[in-house]
Amino acid sequence: MNRRVVGLARREAGWVRRALVRDPQNLFFTVGLPLLYLFIFAGIFGSETTPFPGQPGTLTVSTIMTASVVVIGVVSAAFQYPAINLITERENGVLKRLRSTPVPTGVFVAGYVINAVVVSVLMAAGVTALGVVAYGVPWPGRRIVPLVATVLLGSVACAAAAFPFTRVVRKSSAAAAASVSVTLVLFFLSGNFFPGAELPPAMAAVASVFPVRHFFLAALTAFNPNTVGSGAEWGHLGVLALWAVGGTLAGLRWFRWNPSGQDYSCGCGAAGCC
Repeated sequence: MNRRVVGLARREAGWVRRALVRDPQNLFFTVGLPLLYLFIFAGIFGSETTPFPGQPGTLTVSTIMTASVVVIGVVSAAFQYPAINLITERENGVLKRLRSTPVPTGVFVAGYVINAVVVSVLMAAGVTALGVVAYGVPWPGRRIVPLVATVLLGSVACAAAAFPFTRVVRKSSAAAAASVSVTLVLFFLSGNFFPGAELPPAMAAVASVFPVRHFFLAALTAFNPNTVGSGAEWGHLGVLALWAVGGTLAGLRWFRWNPSGQDYSCGCGAAGCC
């Protein structure tokens, strides 16, 4: 990859990041809401202890919720915000005009993914620091490397899934509602709001199909002070890797640049094909 392409991708990521910072509503849903979840759950139930299915020992609710909110923050930054932004820009004709410029498709996608990873890492660091300082969550210590790897892989998987998801929503007015609804349903299905509760078999089976549950369990293992070994959940990380690859391929195949009703794209993802 030459320096020009890398520079373009970094510049595209900078534009995406500035668009997020300048949009108070999306900034709240992406950054503020996850922190509010931690403040509410850890503030009320944080000192209570409970066993967690599949995890060694007992955990404080604040530890479980810190891991949960790290995942919620990453999903919001890497999936929810890109999906809302891409749908809105597509339906307003911004992506159609952008398609006529020399910006390669790969650079455009990479810009969103890079921004998602950067914001996700910052979110995870902020939530972890808040949990440790304010709510007595044990510092991951030697498990920090698996935690960072989990956050990186989870953010890429969520960002990749955002591109094919935009094909489902056909109106800019529905972008926020659809994206927030999907993420909330996945959080409930994955047990992010039920510290220590064992999911019903049917719910667990559905949750296992999607990346959020695997992301949550991998992050919780890294936060669990009773974890023996490296703290890396290779099975869950493998599922996240599959979603990252599958989401990228699906996005390149089915991502649409033109507004709904004006879909002239061939869907191949190659620059200049449409």
